[in-house]
Amino acid sequence: MTIALAIAFAHFGRQRHVLTWTASYAVGVLQWLANAAGFFLQSAAMFIVTGTALVVSASLLAIGIRQRSSRRVNIMAFAAPAAIVCIMIAVAIGFFGNQVLQGMIIPTYVGLLLLVSAASLWPIDRAMTPPEKAFFAFLILFALCQLALAVSATFIRSASEGKDLYRNILSLGMPTIYVGTAVSAVLVVAGDLAQQLRSQMRHDPLTEVLNRRGLEEAASQAIAQARRHGRPLSLVICDLDGFKALNDNHGHIAGDHALKGFAQLLILAVRRGDIVGRMGGDEFGLLLQDSDAQAAADVMERVRLEVAHLSLPKVPESTLRASFGVAALLPEDLTLEDMVHRADEALYSAKKLGKNRVSIAGAA
Repeated sequence: MTIALAIAFAHFGRQRHVLTWTASYAVGVLQWLANAAGFFLQSAAMFIVTGTALVVSASLLAIGIRQRSSRRVNIMAFAAPAAIVCIMIAVAIGFFGNQVLQGMIIPTYVGLLLLVSAASLWPIDRAMTPPEKAFFAFLILFALCQLALAVSATFIRSASEGKDLYRNILSLGMPTIYVGTAVSAVLVVAGDLAQQLRSQMRHDPLTEVLNRRGLEEAASQAIAQARRHGRPLSLVICDLDGFKALNDNHGHIAGDHALKGFAQLLILAVRRGDIVGRMGGDEFGLLLQDSDAQAAADVMERVRLEVAHLSLPKVPESTLRASFGVAALLPEDLTLEDMVHRADEALYSAKKLGKNRVSIAGAA
């Protein structure tokens, strides 16, 4: 499982949380080897290493989950209690030789840490994906198995009494759960990669808005929803006036800054739920939901006025202008292309009338 996660890190984007999980299972290798050595050699030192490695492994797993969830990671919040537990393990095993304390302290702490990890995995603003559900389920099972170990340790009263239950849980349950947790973690990494690839297929890498394909997919849903609920929908096609001259005179870096700045201005101008996409070159498309043509034109007029005041690196001030063509959804429109045709005509009209203006399809 350590090798599988290392391969996932190397080939699935080198994400930080995957490296942390790889380290977690690498420490887990040390834990199982030390546990075997402690059992066969009856070595207290090896059992101390076993307990410490388990605490470190679980802490790294929890840290990796918080990293993936983009939650704040306070290393001291993990390191301080882990150090206290490790000291307690050393005292319980090294000084008192008390296996009951050993069997209770470690699983209790790890079980609670895994419950915290499962809670950190839960997304805040969306539903869980199937790989996340599997990972969540294994984390809960992992935690319950650890807590069951802690409970079973309380039945150890002599050299042999109660140890069979503890060892059965440890030898039968834990390896399966270790493997299941790691496999589900790899599936989460693969699922993240698939989601990243889907996002890259639908988004323009320069401006980070939808590309033509993503815009068409979003438009089909928006058109269907507008028809279903009988609500207005408007398409705006716009571009930067004189963009070719800007590229020729000031370089492509200036052109890229202009495109990114214009895209951000469009995103800030529309409401949540409206759609912004780059159709190609310096041409952008916007779908404004619950907006007729005049309402969409009013929004674009505000954008038009703000374009001239954009301050961007490598772009001379007061050189940017934009033209806009607006078309409302008509009953006979079947696809986005039907709206694009009219919005393009309106944009051509705006260019023909002197650029730097908003034109509505079909308007005088």
